[in-house]
Amino acid sequence: MPISKRPERLVVDANAILATLLGGSARRIFFETSISEFAVPASVIDEVRAYLPRLADKLDASPMLLEFALDLLPLRVYSRSAYTRAMSEARGRIERRDPDDVEVLALTLRLGVPLWSNDRDFEETGVERFTTAQLLQLFFGASGR
Repeated sequence: MPISKRPERLVVDANAILATLLGGSARRIFFETSISEFAVPASVIDEVRAYLPRLADKLDASPMLLEFALDLLPLRVYSRSAYTRAMSEARGRIERRDPDDVEVLALTLRLGVPLWSNDRDFEETGVERFTTAQLLQLFFGASGR
């Protein structure tokens, strides 16, 4: 879908959180924009936490430090019960491409807000999706840095 305007709320996929923890410019979106809510399914937080030891090895950092950094992100975590009603619709839209993305899409559908993800599996799911590069461009201009 075409990009309309600066989003006020977003559902956040795991790849955006991991990019932030890696120290990339994605962190600017969390801390330097007017976005009022970064919604995330609890399952995504679990996925990110499971990946922290590997990420710590890659960064030569302590997993506890990355856990602390994750806790500092302004994420609003939603339990599955918040988007259960949208699960069957989400399955129909994305399960064949990537069953791991069903809950992220279900929360996106339930809240009716755009999605922040660099995952192309969300293309053609009928929701507005922003990549990190698109958000940086929208909020910070051409360089986005």
